[in-house]
Amino acid sequence: MAFLTIETQRPANTKSFIFCFYVSGHGWGHATRANQIITDILQLPAGHTVYVVSNATDFIFQGVIKIGAIYRHSLIDAGVVQPLAYTVDREETISQLKAFLERRPETMEKEVKWLKEVGADCVICDAPFLPCAAAEAAGIPAAIASNFTFDEVYEGLCEGDALDEEIRKLNSQVIDDYKNADLLVRLPGAIRIPSFDDSDELVPITPVTSSFPGRKGVVNGKHSLPSVSSSNVRLHDSRRHDRHIIDVPLVFRKFRRPRDEVLAGLNIPKEIRDTHKVLVLSFGGQILGKEGWGDPLPPNWICIVCCASDAAKLPPKFYKATRDAYVPDLTNAADVLLGKLGYGTCSECIGHGTPFVYVPRPQFIEEMGLLKLMKNQGSAVELPREDFEQGKWASYIAKAAELPGRCEPERVVAHNGGEVAARALENFVVDRKRLGRRGDIPSTIVE
Repeated sequence: MAFLTIETQRPANTKSFIFCFYVSGHGWGHATRANQIITDILQLPAGHTVYVVSNATDFIFQGVIKIGAIYRHSLIDAGVVQPLAYTVDREETISQLKAFLERRPETMEKEVKWLKEVGADCVICDAPFLPCAAAEAAGIPAAIASNFTFDEVYEGLCEGDALDEEIRKLNSQVIDDYKNADLLVRLPGAIRIPSFDDSDELVPITPVTSSFPGRKGVVNGKHSLPSVSSSNVRLHDSRRHDRHIIDVPLVFRKFRRPRDEVLAGLNIPKEIRDTHKVLVLSFGGQILGKEGWGDPLPPNWICIVCCASDAAKLPPKFYKATRDAYVPDLTNAADVLLGKLGYGTCSECIGHGTPFVYVPRPQFIEEMGLLKLMKNQGSAVELPREDFEQGKWASYIAKAAELPGRCEPERVVAHNGGEVAARALENFVVDRKRLGRRGDIPSTIVE
């Protein structure tokens, strides 16, 4: 792995660029980390413009819209169909991917036209694939900022049956679109990124089971931990230009309000706040309510539920978070958080030192990298799906509450990933404009 030359004397960029940040509508983790990177881009001295483009509602982008980001709704993502927070509908997911690719020519035409109209200087994807190809067609550079891309997720849905052939056929277009990105800003907890996978020594290979024949094993763990580094990846195709991978520190949103203020805002009485521990139940945008849990909490615990429906009747000692609750405040206020292994949840648990109880979702391959991240940097306890659904939570919560929520100081990964990513993306555009789109990028992307 070749490390970047860090230029400490590089002059600060003063030219304003237009970044178009395409964000997947699948789950909230994409939006939460994209929001942090967008915030840091907008805070750079050059005064950049950022468009955020997504098929997710503008509700989850209100924070960055308030500080200047411009929201645009567009159907740019096929995503993954999840009936529950921890299950994937394989057939429907592939059906939706097929339908999305059938509309690809019209969608491409629309996005290329729009990119030219706004005078875009760079496309950033977390992690839709089609915008990478649209950027190439519009003649502007594209970057991926993510810990995974959906081609690996779709490949992970192969189960050795008749559907596999169709999955791989559709996925070949997905991979080709991603290959139009010249920079990968790789977040902690990464799995294999197929479009940048030219060498075992460059990209960590996703751990696989017997359901994925023909794959190689896990690459040395040193490539999985985040660092400010870069690898040159040269594709063996007609384009023949350098592509770079930068591993950045942890990207996460930080809490704004102290614990007692947060709990008081949920109308939790002071005598309860002072005598009970707090569990936060969060499944990244899934609607939760009473689901036959009974009395799942240990003694002297209360639970705050994110995304409970207005009509949901929760058990005693359960409190609803408001729809617009700032989840990092809740994560910081919690003694333990219960949810799924999603990037937003994992990063915010690590960032706030909150132990995590997770319900596994084995069909979603991103989990492998995130679980490794939690074990390296935080504290995680597995709660089997059956025990979660039956309300048998207490022993798992109690076990997690005994854990520190963070790793030893000498192993802590830096928590300024948003700032590093923002500077890397700015310098990427500077270098592309200076050398021309097809020129080699010097090793100065990060200062």
